[in-house]
Amino acid sequence: MPLLDLHISKSDDTPEIISEIDKGHLHISGRSFPENAYQFYIPLLTWVKEFVDEHPKKPLEIQFELDYFNSSSGRFILEMLTIFEQQDPRSHYRVKWLVDAHDELMIEKGGEFKSLVDLHIEIVSKEAGTR
Repeated sequence: MPLLDLHISKSDDTPEIISEIDKGHLHISGRSFPENAYQFYIPLLTWVKEFVDEHPKKPLEIQFELDYFNSSSGRFILEMLTIFEQQDPRSHYRVKWLVDAHDELMIEKGGEFKSLVDLHIEIVSKEAGTR
C-alpha cells in the first residue's frame, strides 16, 4: 500500500502536521506540549520512516513554524530529523525553521537542532529574512 499524505489537526497543545508527498512538503506549525508526546508523535515518526523507505531519492522540504515546544516534543523533533539525516542528509532534505524575528528562544532552539544534525537547516525570520 503506498504511503498517503498525513494530516493531523492542530489543538490547543499540539501542532498541525501536513504532508504533501507530491509537492515534497512537510509542515509542522503551532504549539507542541502534548500530555503524551509519544502518542502524539508516533504517527509522524512512522510516516517519516515510511517516506524515506518508499521515496529514498525524493526531495522533501520540512518546515517548522512552532511558537513553542516542550522538552519531550523536542526529543521527538530531534528523532525525526535524525531519521532524515541517516537517509541522505545533503541531497534530498531541506529544513526551514520559521520563527518570529523577536523570538530569541525559538531562534536559539533552531540553532541547537542545526548543531545536532547534519542536515541543511535554514533559520528564517518571518519578518526579516534568513539568518
